[in-house]
Amino acid sequence: MSRENSSSVIRATLSGSFHRDPEGLDRSYRELVRNQCQVLSPRSLEFEDASVLFVKHSIEQGDTPGLIQNHHLQAIALSDFVWLHAPKGYVGISAAMEIGYAYRSGTPVFSDEIPEDEMLKHFVTFVPSVFSAIEQLPR
Repeated sequence: MSRENSSSVIRATLSGSFHRDPEGLDRSYRELVRNQCQVLSPRSLEFEDASVLFVKHSIEQGDTPGLIQNHHLQAIALSDFVWLHAPKGYVGISAAMEIGYAYRSGTPVFSDEIPEDEMLKHFVTFVPSVFSAIEQLPR
């Protein structure tokens, strides 16, 4: 599969903390949709049990965390960009791996929060909004 996108639809993946600041995560997801992005992953924010360490949708209940994460990584590789939800600069282990995967895949990572981790700052572009991220994509 190729990331080349012949249509005008912009494909995005939402990465970051699904437990810290769930309201902010929801705002990020809605902002992607409002800006007419096709969100490749996660499919939605309607998780079966948001209190568990690794959240799943109802359609993923039989899937292992590894299989779900692999789907998320494939979505990153197919996306035009990743939107990083990093409340107060927090980036967890999974999101840090996803930033590295995006970098290796050539998929830019944008966020409206600068990661507090000194190394990760260099792999995430700060922008004030999803709209600003879209404006920076090559045409």
